[in-house]
Amino acid sequence: MISIPVLKKNIMEFVRLWSVVTVVLLVSLVFLIGTYAPDGKALIMETAFGDGITDHSLNGILGTCFFEWILSLVPFVYVILAAAELAAGGLESGELSWIMSAPTKRKRILFTQIYFLGISLFSMFFLTAVTGLICGFLLQPQHFEAAGFILLCLGGFCLHFCLGGAAMLISCLGSDKAVAVVTAAGVPAFFFVLRQLAKIGGIFSYLNYATVFSLYRADDVLDGGIFFAWKYPFLLLTGVILYWVSMQIFEKRDLPL
Repeated sequence: MISIPVLKKNIMEFVRLWSVVTVVLLVSLVFLIGTYAPDGKALIMETAFGDGITDHSLNGILGTCFFEWILSLVPFVYVILAAAELAAGGLESGELSWIMSAPTKRKRILFTQIYFLGISLFSMFFLTAVTGLICGFLLQPQHFEAAGFILLCLGGFCLHFCLGGAAMLISCLGSDKAVAVVTAAGVPAFFFVLRQLAKIGGIFSYLNYATVFSLYRADDVLDGGIFFAWKYPFLLLTGVILYWVSMQIFEKRDLPL
C-alpha cells in the first residue's frame, strides 16, 4: 500500500524542516526543565505568561508554557508546510503528476503521503517524550511526574494528527501550495485565538467549547481527571476521518496527468 520510492523522496525533502522544528521543541523543553526553580517562583515564566500560570509545580509550568503554547503551535508549522507540499505543492510543481503517470494508483500515492506525515509527527513527539523523560529524571528527579508528562505528549500527538488531517484535506482540495498554507494556518490560528479569549472568562468562557484546542488541555491530565480518556481518541478518530476524506477527494479529482 506504500510506495517506497515516494516515501524515501519525502524523507529527503523534509528532513531539514523536521529537524529544525524538532530541535526548537527539544531546546524549549530542556530549558524549561533545566531552569525550573523548586521554590516555585518561576520568575521568567511568570513574566512571559503573566497570570496564566496557576500551578507552579514542574508539570504545571510545562503544561502551561510548553504543552499549551509551544507544543500546540510549533509542530503545526511543520504540519501545514508538509501537508501543503505533499498534495497541492506536488500538483503545482508537476511532481505528483509525473509520479502518477507511472502505473501507480492515486490512492497508493496519497496514502504514502499521509503515512509519511503521520510517522514523521509520531517520531517528533516520541523524541520529545524521550528527551523530556531523560531530562526530567536527571535534572529534576524529585519534581518530575513521568505519567502526566507522557500523557501530555500523547495528547499533543493526537492534536496534531487531527490538525494534520485538516491540513491534508485543504491541500487535496486545491493545486496551489500558497493558498493551502494560508488556509491551513488560518483556521487553527483562529481557533487558538478563541481558546485564549476563553481563558479571560466571562462572556468569552463559552468559546472554550468551540475549538479543537479545547480537546487538548493540560488541566485534564494534571488535575487527575479522566477527560483525556475520550478527548484523545476523539482527536485520533477525527484525524483518521479527515485523512480518509482527503484520499477520496484526491482520487476523484480531475488532475492534469
